[in-house]
Amino acid sequence: MTIQPGNLISLNQKPGATYQVVNLDDCSDCVWVRRWPLDAHRSPTFAVQSAEIRPLRSEAIR
Repeated sequence: MTIQPGNLISLNQKPGATYQVVNLDDCSDCVWVRRWPLDAHRSPTFAVQSAEIRPLRSEAIR
């Protein structure tokens, strides 16, 4: 699976939520993400292990 910044993904532990990939850290195998759609006031980023993410199919994006 090829994930790039800007891709929309979901997390294995929260399959109903959508997140946007902000950055990839190959050294630590972490992916920095934020909730999607972006909040007008704040959209904090956080790191998750790459094994915890899965890409969204285009028809799943609302």
